[in-house]
Amino acid sequence: MNDQGLWTEGFSIFAVDADWPESRQVMGHGYDQVTGDVHVSLWFGSPYYDPQVEHITVFSASSGNAEAGEALERAFATYYHPVEEPPAGLPASEPVTITTDGNPVTFELWRNSGNRCWIARGCVETTEVVLSGYEIEPSELSLVRVSDLTSFSNPFESLR
Repeated sequence: MNDQGLWTEGFSIFAVDADWPESRQVMGHGYDQVTGDVHVSLWFGSPYYDPQVEHITVFSASSGNAEAGEALERAFATYYHPVEEPPAGLPASEPVTITTDGNPVTFELWRNSGNRCWIARGCVETTEVVLSGYEIEPSELSLVRVSDLTSFSNPFESLR
């Protein structure tokens, strides 16, 4: 683990590949010193958070981290049914293959038939990944492992 508490053994942060043309931001992160759980949330879209413009969020969490489930619930509440109550349970998903570190990885995918929102969840080695997006086809994404977040802006706070 580094001195920032953002990396632990077996945990990786995933991001959209470097070809992403828009803003790249750190939206949040956390490290629990007791459990060792760590998570990082990244935003790829306009410089100002707007769920109704083309974007992707990538949430990476250590295996078993309760934050991954909470990130999935937030994604459903915010993106999947933006004007309705979130579903009581997860609706049926379909598989989608997303290239991750050059390898095909199968994610669960949920789409909102009423608009271009979607949510995907998968596991890459020991890192749980929750994605949400708008106007972008998830199967066309390419995710990469990142170890340096200095190229990302952080609109909320310093990572120090």
